[in-house]
Amino acid sequence: MNIFTYYDYIKCIHNINLKNVERLAEESEEYRLIPTKDKKLQLNEKSKDKPHDKLIKNILKDKNELANLVNQFLKPRQILKSENLQKYTNSYITKKYKSKEADIVYKMKDQKMYFLIEHQSTIDYNMPYRILNYCIDIIQEWTKEKRSKKIAKYPIIVPIVIYTGEQRWKVPLNYKEQQIKITTYEKYRIDLAYNLIDVNNYNSLELLSKRTMFSYALLIEKSKDREELLKNIKLIIKNEKYKDILEKLADIIVYLLDEILEENEQNQLLEIIENKIGGENMEALVARIMKEEKRKMKRIEKKGEEKATIRVKMQISKKMLDLGQEDNFIKEVTGITDKELAKIKEQRN
Repeated sequence: MNIFTYYDYIKCIHNINLKNVERLAEESEEYRLIPTKDKKLQLNEKSKDKPHDKLIKNILKDKNELANLVNQFLKPRQILKSENLQKYTNSYITKKYKSKEADIVYKMKDQKMYFLIEHQSTIDYNMPYRILNYCIDIIQEWTKEKRSKKIAKYPIIVPIVIYTGEQRWKVPLNYKEQQIKITTYEKYRIDLAYNLIDVNNYNSLELLSKRTMFSYALLIEKSKDREELLKNIKLIIKNEKYKDILEKLADIIVYLLDEILEENEQNQLLEIIENKIGGENMEALVARIMKEEKRKMKRIEKKGEEKATIRVKMQISKKMLDLGQEDNFIKEVTGITDKELAKIKEQRN
């Protein structure tokens, strides 16, 4: 497992002029995967969301999944326990990055140790340099928190890059390899390596066998078209036996894959989950999903977007009908009229 230590930090700050660092981080462009005519999934640059990033980031918000990631993919000598982790809430966003930060940072409780996770769906040849700067930023923020000039030892950072693109990751895993090599001064090159989790290095059976939401997310990311996506999700449902993970999968189907899957495909998958976890559990899940949809609708109403509000009401009502909800319950949740509900039913027939 590659780490960034006190000695790496001291070597870096003496070899880099931090004031002249250029912004090599990804631009804050936002994308959405959309199905093409041949069912391939491609990026639409004009869209607002990026399901790839959302999927990985949402799952790794759970510290249990971060612990699973480290234990299963990095395999440390000692098992990492989730209760020893906490989300690093003090943002280390710096002016030089214009609010660009690494995806996720966790801190070990009562220890000088951090886990830095950066997700990439495309190849970035500047990654060694970016990781170097993220590590330095974390340590500089840590020193500010200490408010002491007498610091003997700095924290350890474990940098992790998760890559879910189709092409093989050909970027050097060490910043040293991106520096000019002059034999006479070899020992002065900065030696900083990061840990890479490349989805292309794992087959479907390997990812299924790990039985975690993170491994399932990687399997979803491996899907090259909608047909393969459906197949992989069905494999996950068949493979998984725990209700809470199946419920999380249902959330992903409803919220994160709604722009990729057709409604009938979503409903088909939700029905398979319902058959596996039981009708009562599914009713609770549907109620929770509808509650979230209602909150979303209220946020839109507050913004005064009347047309958007009507459209969202219609979409939610249609989704509730597809899930078998009663008319009165649909009207109570969405505030839709009898006439509007009748129109939706007419369109469905």
